[in-house]
This record gives sequence, C-alpha cells and structure tokens, in this order.
Amino acid sequence: MRVDKLAVEDFRNYGKAATDLAPGVNLVVGRNAQGKTNLLEAVHCLSGLGSPRSPDVALVRNGADAAVLHALVTRGERSLTLDMEIKPGRGTRVLVNKTPVSGARALGALTTSVFFGPDELSLIKGTPDGRRKFLDDLVVKLRPAREGLRREWDRILKQRNALLKSAPRGHRGELATLDVWDDAMCRVGASLTAARIEVLAALLPHARKRYEAIAGAGRLELTYLSAWVSRELCDQALVDPAATDERQLQEMLAAAVASVRARELDRGISLVGPQRDDAGVLLEATSQESTGVLDARMYASQGDQRTVALALKLAELDHLSEVTREEPILLLDDVFSELDPLRRSWLGEAVHDLGQTLVSSAEPGAIESAAADRVIEVVGGTLRDVSV
Repeated sequence: MRVDKLAVEDFRNYGKAATDLAPGVNLVVGRNAQGKTNLLEAVHCLSGLGSPRSPDVALVRNGADAAVLHALVTRGERSLTLDMEIKPGRGTRVLVNKTPVSGARALGALTTSVFFGPDELSLIKGTPDGRRKFLDDLVVKLRPAREGLRREWDRILKQRNALLKSAPRGHRGELATLDVWDDAMCRVGASLTAARIEVLAALLPHARKRYEAIAGAGRLELTYLSAWVSRELCDQALVDPAATDERQLQEMLAAAVASVRARELDRGISLVGPQRDDAGVLLEATSQESTGVLDARMYASQGDQRTVALALKLAELDHLSEVTREEPILLLDDVFSELDPLRRSWLGEAVHDLGQTLVSSAEPGAIESAAADRVIEVVGGTLRDVSV
C-alpha cells in the first residue's frame, strides 16, 4: 500500500499544501519546527488511528474550524481517494471515493502505517500504559473489527470503577449490579488479554531478528507480565498462542477479582485486570560484568533502548506485512539524529526493502544516509520538491 498524493488544509502549521510521494523512500527535510513531523502525522491519521502524539484538537491550525486531509492511495490493484475532515468536539468525517464511511477507524482496513519517532523510547523506558497501547493498537491494525473489543473493555472498566467509587459512600445496594459488571469484565478482559498475548508471540521472532541485525549482537526477549495470569500460562502462550484458553483466562481473572473485592471497595477502583498488565522487554547481557537476561527498562543503555524500540516497530511492520500481505507505510520521524553512524547506515539500507517510507530529518547528511527516491523540503509549512 502507498500514498501517491497527499494534500493538507489547516492541518497543524499548514495552511494549504500538497505533494506527490514516491513508492519507495521519501525524505522530508528542513530545519526544526518547520512542519516535517506534521506531514508524517497526516499520513498516520489517514490510517484511522489518529495522531501518534497528540489529541485531535491540536491538529487544527490556529484560527481554523477544521483540518482537512486528501489523499490518493493505492492498495494492491485498487486506487482510492480518501478525504478526512477533523473537527474537534464534533467528530471526524471520512469519505472513501467520495462516499461517507462510518468514522476514521474504517480507514484501518484500507491503509496501515507504523510510526517511529524520538518519543518512542518511552515504549521501553516509559510506563506500562505505552506498552499496553502498543499491543492494543496492533491488535486493531491486524483485525480492525477488534476495535469493538477494545471499546467494550474501556466501557466496562469505566462503569465498574464508577460503581466501586460510589459504593463506599453508602450505595452498597449497587453491589448486585457490580456482580454483573464483574462477569462482563472477566469475559471481555480474557478476550483482550488473549489477543495481546497472541500479538506479543507473533512479534517475538521478528523483533529478535531485527534487534540482532541493528545491534550486531545480543538477544531480545519479550514476555507478558500480569498479576492475575499465571507465569506458566504466559510463557507457554508465547511459545504456542493457539493453545491459549480464554475460558481459563476468564476463570483466573474471576478468582483474582474475588480476592481483591474488599480492597477495591475500600479504594474505589479496579485493582486487577488487563488495565494493569505490562509487556516485559529483556536483553541477554553480553558484558563481562553481568550475565543472564536483564530488564531493558532498568539496565540497558539509552542506545540499546532506542535499538529495542526500533526493533519492535520494525517487527510490527514485518508482522503486519505477513498477515495482511500488504506492506504498511513506514513513518520514521527524526531517527537519524538518534542513531550512531553504524546503525544509521544499517537503517538507511534497510528501509529500501520496506515498501513506502517517509523519513523526516534535519541532519545535513540525511540525504546520503537515506538514499531517497524523493526529497521534499519543508519551510514554514510550505512544501518544495528537491532534486535528489
């Protein structure tokens, strides 16, 4: 899949701008704060998952009522026109071939992109929220219909927490209603957890391969961390996700919920479930000072953490390509400045085998590193094609 033409109106710092994109590597250059990342962000929005870095209200240019995106997209043998109007507080309107569709999420079945930027380091060293979102987003990208599962889970958790919060203030009669939400929480929570573990297991071989290629040595491991799912089940599921029994997960969650009921009523919040799970990122130690497998969040250098984050994002792209048989669009925001010369050279070569890629950079040597098929210069929200 690829975006052949892209036009933006009142999007971020762009008033009105348009450009053609090459099927291969597109390098977006310019000084800082000119709008390079915004162009990559527009392509990500056309994948139906919104901005990778901020809420919709920040996408509309100051003083405008709405931001508008237009694109000509090729997927397989099909050519499609996509139009998106973003009105904060009033929703997002999407047209495919001039025909309205039911919301931006419907675009996930037509276009898919993978975004990697400087903030992605938080995928390794940040809070579990970011890692859960990474898994949940990939669950939806692989099967857009699972967006309903994630929404249902969010609704159930919100309702259950509201009941728990009200109960200590004298509404004990609502505890019978809480039992109903407990059942729903265990059923949907088990399905969401099984989907996460399935995705994590599928990512692991791709992530190992990518990490070894970028770092040149070492071994990456991933694991699912949960206070209510047994470690044995997690480890076995990563080896054979098809053997994961949702009924067994549901029973485990029900037992965990029952064991903390008193504490939940006391604190007014759900204390166990998928909303508190995490993904463990481990690296095999290679130094003389330490041996064994170490937690990358605590013990890896920032360079290794960045390499792991990049390996995970490329693994996401690899797995999406494998499942959908279409190569997602890769969006690399200012990555060359964050990598050493060896890893920069490796990435510059690797992107030429990955379908359409948009790379932004303020680095003087980026054109040589990326060996781009098309170079687009951004100056204050205007676009200019540059001869390579």
